[in-house]
Amino acid sequence: MKAKIKKVNELLKKGEPENISVDSYSGYSGYKPQHIIDTMNVVFEIGEWGFTEYSNEFLNRGDDGKPQLAVASIGVWLKDIEFIPMAYGQSRITRGDFGDAKKGAQTDAIKKALSYFSIGNRAYHGKLEVKKTPDYKEKPGAKYKEEIH
Repeated sequence: MKAKIKKVNELLKKGEPENISVDSYSGYSGYKPQHIIDTMNVVFEIGEWGFTEYSNEFLNRGDDGKPQLAVASIGVWLKDIEFIPMAYGQSRITRGDFGDAKKGAQTDAIKKALSYFSIGNRAYHGKLEVKKTPDYKEKPGAKYKEEIH
C-alpha cells in the first residue's frame, strides 16, 4: 500500500504546475481535486479505494434566503486498512449551480480525507510552486495513465 501511495504522490508532483489551483478567496494553493481522484483511480485498482458520503448540505443563507455554501462530510477508505478518516469540504455556490457546489464540497472533502494517508502531502507541507499557466485542457487522468501502463 505504501508503494501505491508513493506512486500517487510521484504522479501528482510530475503533473505540477498544471494540476495546482489557487483558491481566489483564501489564497491557498493545492492540488485540483479531480487530479487527485483521477490519479487515485489510475494507481489503485477498482475496489482498492473509495469513499462514503455522510452528509452534504447547503448553509449560509444570504439576505435573499438562498444558500451560499455547500458542505459535505466524507469518509475515505483504502483496501485492507481499518482506519477510515473523515473530513469536511466546502464549495461556494456560484451562478446558482447547486449541483456543482455539492460536487465541489464532496471532492474537497475527499482530498482532505486522503491527506490522512499522506496523499497530496506536498500541498499541505507548502512545497507547491504556483506559477501562472494557461488553462489545462487535457483530461487530468490521461497524462498519468502512460506512467502506469
